[in-house]
Amino acid sequence: MNIVFLDIDGVVNTPLLDTEPFDLINGKTKKDGFYYGLAFPTDKKLYNRQAIMLLNKLCIEYDAKIVISSTWKVLGITYLKELLVNSGLIDSIEVIDTTPHVEDFRLTRGEEIQEYLDNHPEVVNYVILDDEDRMLPSQQEHFVKINYYVGISIPDYEHAKMIFNKTLDKDYELKREK
Repeated sequence: MNIVFLDIDGVVNTPLLDTEPFDLINGKTKKDGFYYGLAFPTDKKLYNRQAIMLLNKLCIEYDAKIVISSTWKVLGITYLKELLVNSGLIDSIEVIDTTPHVEDFRLTRGEEIQEYLDNHPEVVNYVILDDEDRMLPSQQEHFVKINYYVGISIPDYEHAKMIFNKTLDKDYELKREK
């Protein structure tokens, strides 16, 4: 099974800037004649459709399922799936789980992902999409660092494809050697 570990803020939910007010329930700020906004969970929608479209493309091409690694995971898998679909995620893409919720904030995102991987041996390959580098050294080859202000970009999507292809190529070589 291929997995995309998905952070929310800075990956598919990025800051907005405009001269007109946003239709947001929370999170709008006016400064120097500009409005700044970031979607909040209560908005039931994220505000980077391009990032969601690239996530769709990646998941479809590699038959990847999504595991939420964001702190938004406390909202529950059903709510997060609805929120992502409201934002443009194709309904057939499976959002299957969240990484373990750990009360100890000294643990890194990478440690939470490792705990998930340790408990799910069916995961063959994975990509981590996150705007913060709090991954373990062993996870660096699976990690795509996203620019918080941009979200998933075409170069990030290409990097994620290289990660998935690298494992597919290794599997092919192992089968060929046998």
